[in-house]
Amino acid sequence: MTPKRNFTRLKTSARHTLFAIGAAGALFLTSCDNVQYAEEEKVELTKGLVTTLEEIETNNFKIIDEQVVDSPADSRVITQYMDGTVDTLMLNDVSPNTLASTSEPSDSTGRHHYRRRSGMSSVLMGGLMGYYMGRSTSIPPSASSYRDQSTYNRVNSSAGRTLSNTASRTTVRKPSSGSSGFGGSKSTRSSGG
Repeated sequence: MTPKRNFTRLKTSARHTLFAIGAAGALFLTSCDNVQYAEEEKVELTKGLVTTLEEIETNNFKIIDEQVVDSPADSRVITQYMDGTVDTLMLNDVSPNTLASTSEPSDSTGRHHYRRRSGMSSVLMGGLMGYYMGRSTSIPPSASSYRDQSTYNRVNSSAGRTLSNTASRTTVRKPSSGSSGFGGSKSTRSSGG
């Protein structure tokens, strides 16, 4: 063989090798990027809310009004008890855990309302205030949290609409939980016996 032929054969062999490496690399990268994404809308409420509760039976509350206020920091719950006392809680005091465990006096008389407050949590979560307590904004308020259907309709057509129209919305892409790719949970190996 002449040196020129050897060089040509080597050049052709190197091209084939590079092509095979390139194809394998492209296939590897394609299999790694086999992740499926889901878009999720994040909603941040830009206005606050004042919810008024009424005790209709001992430790049984219903929402009688909800009004929008300028700032989430001004959000609060006003509770009217059957015995005529009124209790006001700020937003940081209305988490489900706080309502169930607080034992601090909340008014000038020094009365402890913590036992009475434990029944508020589920009602507040069912109303518009639930959005501030961690309920998803994609879940509508529950009519059973309100004094009656008329109150539910009035509050949702006024305060509910205002909160929705003034909320800040962003779309976030994240890998969906069922996606697979390189190193995914789906295995093609099997062991025989």
